[in-house]
Amino acid sequence: MIIMEVPVVSFIVKRLGVLLIEETKFLYGVSDEVEQIRVELNRMQCFLQDAEYAIQSDLVDAGVNNWAAEIRKLAYETEDILETYVIQVSSKRNNKGFRNTLKRFACIFNEWQDVHRVGCEIGAIKNKITHLTASLHTYGLKSIGIRSSTVEKQQELRQSYQHVVEEDFVGFEEDLNTIVKHLVQVDDYTPSRVVSICGMGGVGKTTLAKKVYHHKDIQSHFHGLAWVCISQQYQTRDILQEIFINLVPKRKEDVVRMANKELFEQLYKIQQSKKCLVVLDDIWSIEAWKSLKPAFPNGNTGSKILLTTRNKTLPSQIDPYHIFHELQCLNDKESWDLLQKKSLLRRDGGDFGVLDTNMEAIGRKMVKLCAGLPLAIIVLGGLLATKHTLREWEVVYQNVRSHKWSDDPIQHDNGVSTVLALSYHDLPYQLKPCFLYFGHFPEDYRINAERLYHLWISDGIIVDDDRVGDETIMDVAKRYLGALAQRCMVQVQVEDYTQRINDCRIHDLMLELCLSKAKMNDFLRIIHLQRETDLANCFSTTTSTTTAPKIRKLAIHLNRDVKRVVLPELETTKHLRSILFCNSRSVNNKSSIELNSHLKYFKLLRNLDLEAFKFDEKSVESIGNLISLRYLSFRSCLIPKWHSSICKLKHLQTLDLRFCKFNSGEVIVIHGMEQLRHLYIPSVLNLNVEFEFDGLSNLETLGGFNTRSCDVNDLCKLINLRQLEDATFWKMDNQDLAAFINYLSIGADHLRQKSLSVEFCKKEKKELTLLKQLLGCHHLYKLSIRGIIPELPKYCHGFSPSLIELALFGCELEEDPMPTLEMLPNLQYLYLGSGAFMGDKMVCSANGFRHLKTLKLHGLHYINEWEVEKGAMPNLSALNISYCYELEMVPEGLRFIATLQQFTTSRMGEKFNNKLRRRNGKEGEDFYKVRHVSSLDIR
Repeated sequence: MIIMEVPVVSFIVKRLGVLLIEETKFLYGVSDEVEQIRVELNRMQCFLQDAEYAIQSDLVDAGVNNWAAEIRKLAYETEDILETYVIQVSSKRNNKGFRNTLKRFACIFNEWQDVHRVGCEIGAIKNKITHLTASLHTYGLKSIGIRSSTVEKQQELRQSYQHVVEEDFVGFEEDLNTIVKHLVQVDDYTPSRVVSICGMGGVGKTTLAKKVYHHKDIQSHFHGLAWVCISQQYQTRDILQEIFINLVPKRKEDVVRMANKELFEQLYKIQQSKKCLVVLDDIWSIEAWKSLKPAFPNGNTGSKILLTTRNKTLPSQIDPYHIFHELQCLNDKESWDLLQKKSLLRRDGGDFGVLDTNMEAIGRKMVKLCAGLPLAIIVLGGLLATKHTLREWEVVYQNVRSHKWSDDPIQHDNGVSTVLALSYHDLPYQLKPCFLYFGHFPEDYRINAERLYHLWISDGIIVDDDRVGDETIMDVAKRYLGALAQRCMVQVQVEDYTQRINDCRIHDLMLELCLSKAKMNDFLRIIHLQRETDLANCFSTTTSTTTAPKIRKLAIHLNRDVKRVVLPELETTKHLRSILFCNSRSVNNKSSIELNSHLKYFKLLRNLDLEAFKFDEKSVESIGNLISLRYLSFRSCLIPKWHSSICKLKHLQTLDLRFCKFNSGEVIVIHGMEQLRHLYIPSVLNLNVEFEFDGLSNLETLGGFNTRSCDVNDLCKLINLRQLEDATFWKMDNQDLAAFINYLSIGADHLRQKSLSVEFCKKEKKELTLLKQLLGCHHLYKLSIRGIIPELPKYCHGFSPSLIELALFGCELEEDPMPTLEMLPNLQYLYLGSGAFMGDKMVCSANGFRHLKTLKLHGLHYINEWEVEKGAMPNLSALNISYCYELEMVPEGLRFIATLQQFTTSRMGEKFNNKLRRRNGKEGEDFYKVRHVSSLDIR
């Protein structure tokens, strides 16, 4: 057993500190008692850390966990009393008349109407804490303050974790080549349409499948590729839609309108008419396959299925001619190689050098306990990467060998489960609740990193005290996720150009660990909603006893068939702080949600994360009564009628309206919310909807601003705005653009990041002036320009040095843009789209585009010659050329670019195609469709 309460008590101590600062006027009369409890709990936090150390060192009996659980219970009880009291007092001061207040809060505060009574409740908790402190000698514990190891962990968190390690691939090279060969071979006599990768959880099936999927021979052989995760909680229609969109991206809008029968038929025909590879990752049962089977043709059509599974008998049930490939665990050498790659990495991507003899000996002993399972080795390596001395490695080895966490319900070799559990127990206490939060999400769920940051912050897991220097609280959240990724406890997807984490997910086995710890800690409750009545039943039956833990965080996973959700109001819901929905339904096929008009049992709710629901006005209005909300997301919801009651949420910090649909002509008023920090509105609106926001003086992030639905004058009032994402200025609004650029140039020094899309109207000098001002805007890192512009200003006139991504469409530039653009010092992504350049020759000179990684040329109909000098684009990794009909040949200079990995062409002229075929010595229509330069002879 292990102490679980340290992060909980730490969290409550932080919350009490925040309450004392933010709610001083409401805590008048009891603030001294609150401060005393905060001090006592802070002292208990130190005791808990000592208890954790003592249990690991066998210095005390593990029965101390019962004592620690009492501390956790008292900490939660303190939070409940104080937050309820603050709501009561603030409501009395904001509502006129005692009767109105009494009527509104009678059900919640019938025992705590009197301030004296609340003081007595707080005093009782203080007495209990004193009693628990007196009992510490029973366990031989005494507080010595936070241990040096804990201090080291805190200091470790103050370091930057910008570098995130990609998955290492060790030991499976032969497996990779074998599977690729099976998939691309053409054999009329043995039509093996299914290739399977089987093995236990954590052995590397998905990692190997990803390598296969991106292999150059696979990319060039198949015309269409699709990847879907099946998992245990699968939804057939969602899977089919995802496959369809992957295979035919241009018909993305059509697929949501297809009936199931048409969807099956269309997928069947697509795979008959062209060679497709569909990867079914993590499929568990024959029932899952039977639900998908009608979408896949039989026989040798050239299309293939690659599946990963833990079920060894499943592939033969799917296809009697299948090719079975079982992954084995790594041998000792491979295991040691992988551990070294993970454990010796620094945060900047380098390594610490060679291990000394003693550390290597301990490392080899530890890696044997992982039984050759790659996931366990990777997690162990991530843990050891934070340890740099022989003594630290010895402590890890002793913890793994002692099997302190062998009761964790992970059905694997005891050493493997111990390694995975140790990765959690070794976390600094600030990171433990961050890790447990991943339990909210379903298996194989792709989690938007920004969404996760906001949930952590609004739930109070990350607070202002965690900041270092001039960091914002969002910077802290990013650093914490980076730390979890660095420890290999979560998998992240990093944006190529900004190096920001876009998405993250957690491995199945780590999710099991996460859920087991969350359950032990009473951290989270998950409801898998299969029918409309399940939700009320879960609250009314499982939490009806006085001894049952009070639910504070709730995740609700909706089945696709649930048409209607009614959020019940019961006594057992009044302790809820967070409700998060994971809705599998599509944007155009939403469930409806009904909320009580008063929501009197949800007054303590801080997070409400809604997804793909259909609202009526009454339900939207009722949300305005959730006066403690810090985070509110209507992502992908249908809201026919907006209600101004949302503006009553005075504590709201994040409002997410991305992908929402409103009725045409609707005016969405968002004002007066002084605590609002982050606002996201739909970036593309086909309907005539107007957004008005004023009085948002503390807003730091605004996403989706566009001049069709927003007023630039409102934008200029946001004096604390730090991040402007995906802002769009349409061509009919050049006057607004001028006002905005003036705002950026003069009054927006506080903006740290800007991502803009601009459409110019006509070719005139005024617009060149605007363009010069725009390109020179400080902190502009992403820019898309559409429309005719006279010319690009010379680089010496001032381009933003922060510019990382640039896209030009329809600009009709007459002069070669490359001499100017290649001088941008940090440009990593360049897209020259249809009509961007009207000339017939481009030249990329030596030493130009020093940091460019991706170059795309599309629809440049007049260019017939492109010269690339030796030394140009030294870091280019991806090149795409399409619809450039007059271009005659591949530039000779490309052969000097050693970093070029992928070269893609499509819809080119006949001269270009013929020369490319001759240079490769191959004929055929599709060999040049996707080529990796490592196999492309361009000498």
